[in-house]
Amino acid sequence: MNKLITAVLLLAFAQGAMAQQKPAAKPAAETKKAAPAKAAPAKTAAKPAGEKAEDPAAPVLEKLKAWDAALQTLKADFTQELNFTEAGLKQTIEGTLNYSRPNLLRIEHIKPSRQIVVTDKKDIWIYKPEDNQVVRAAWDAWRRTQDQNFSGILDFGNYAALTEKNTATVSGGKDGAPVTVKFVPRSGKDYSLSLTLSATDYFPLGAELSVEGTVIKTRLTAVEKNGPADAAVFKFSPPKGAEILEFKN
Repeated sequence: MNKLITAVLLLAFAQGAMAQQKPAAKPAAETKKAAPAKAAPAKTAAKPAGEKAEDPAAPVLEKLKAWDAALQTLKADFTQELNFTEAGLKQTIEGTLNYSRPNLLRIEHIKPSRQIVVTDKKDIWIYKPEDNQVVRAAWDAWRRTQDQNFSGILDFGNYAALTEKNTATVSGGKDGAPVTVKFVPRSGKDYSLSLTLSATDYFPLGAELSVEGTVIKTRLTAVEKNGPADAAVFKFSPPKGAEILEFKN
């Protein structure tokens, strides 16, 4: 709502400024005088041969990487909408996430069913209380096959690598509106990832991943950046009696 109000105020201000800059009508006597010859418009200097035009996405990507480099801790609520277009199925997930630089991450699903994910980017623990089952896997192996379910919230602290591996296009950002950055891979797997960035500090408040007939939209709310971190949040021990499944490859 604040962004909408800001956009309306900026538009009103711009229209008012244009009205103030409109020249007053000249007296009738002056209209009979011959108009002075107009100076020829200055020519824009041509760019040297071989010089490339500046990439419009470059300034936005630099700001994205700048906040990412400064991020030490993060706490937020999230909502994910999963749309399996080919199967005609949809699902909504609500939960919380905690991040501590460089590699500690905890993602907890609250709805529709509880699930806790804890990782140090070496191993990952996935606990489902309803099934009393724990999965432990090597992070690299798990990410290669399963990370699309969390795409857009797994790259904190590593957005520089994301910008290097993909081609980016930028849209929006006018009159206080959010900025959208769309990434597509330069080579390899066919997918697209769009990040919705705050117009104030370029923090990604939302992400949309489209891959293999699945569209996953993630939105962050109640964001707390660089606050105190509780080390206990990132520790996990399997509950007594839980079935433990180990996957390393």
